[in-house]
Amino acid sequence: MSAAPILQTELHRHLDISMRPSTLLELAQQRGLESQGTSLPAFIDKLVIREPMKDLDSVLESFRICQKVLDRPEALTRIAREVCEDVHAEGTRRVELRYSPAFVSETHPSFSWDDILTAFESGINEARAKLPDLEVGLLCIASRDFGAEGAEKTVDHFLKNRSRFIGLDLAGPETDFPSSIFRPAFQRAKKAGAKITIHAGESTGPDTIWHAIEELGADRIGHGVSAIQDPRLVEFLRSRRICLEMCPTSNWLTRVVPSLEAHPLPQLLRAGVPVCINTDDPTLFATTLPLETSICTGRMGLTQEEILLSRTHGFQASFL
Repeated sequence: MSAAPILQTELHRHLDISMRPSTLLELAQQRGLESQGTSLPAFIDKLVIREPMKDLDSVLESFRICQKVLDRPEALTRIAREVCEDVHAEGTRRVELRYSPAFVSETHPSFSWDDILTAFESGINEARAKLPDLEVGLLCIASRDFGAEGAEKTVDHFLKNRSRFIGLDLAGPETDFPSSIFRPAFQRAKKAGAKITIHAGESTGPDTIWHAIEELGADRIGHGVSAIQDPRLVEFLRSRRICLEMCPTSNWLTRVVPSLEAHPLPQLLRAGVPVCINTDDPTLFATTLPLETSICTGRMGLTQEEILLSRTHGFQASFL
């Protein structure tokens, strides 16, 4: 009897930066953020990042148009439903969607974190009622740029709603916000049994990945591109089966790697490190999981067997 096929899985997709451009334009026009005369092609041309930007912080600034339309429950519910439908249409059957309650509410402080979670859940539930073969889990992000106090508040929210989240994440600018300041909050979550993934080694060196594991209790690493610089770390990731959630197009557009061909994903995968393929921010990067997979084969030289191996890694490392 042959083994059951491994479900196409995605572990690293930001829910609040995954909306359809047509939906984003409609919501932006309703809120007076975009001219009523703006066509969808013109909006996409202005929105989508197609060439490498100056640095990661420049890309983070591009998130603002998405943030500004996340201002009421019905918008969040619609976005979550459509993201699930789009993920399913890509062939994915297991997906982890992550969002930062602090980011969503930053420009809408009267929008409570509990209401944000409920609104996103409503959209997911609407989608899954029509797509019962789709598994969906939510990851709660603590945003580095809100500091240690923001992380403590996020962990409080995560623990209060523990049954509604599958894990906890730390994201945002690595250079200005070292892992050490978030250690108390994340150790509290880890002690409570939380599954943890940390954005690390994206815009910094391998030391940040070590800190994510040793100080913050990371079970997985978001990106982890710089791991290739440290042979001892590569061996540690391999032996401990710590999965790297890699996002090729994102890493190229944020200048984490000089080119797609130079991405260390194949080298890490062939060294035995668990690596999976992801989209990160599909709205701004105009990508899909099938497109990322084709980049890995066409530009990086991965074989179909290696694509299946990466899919197995994602499936096995999922917090669902």
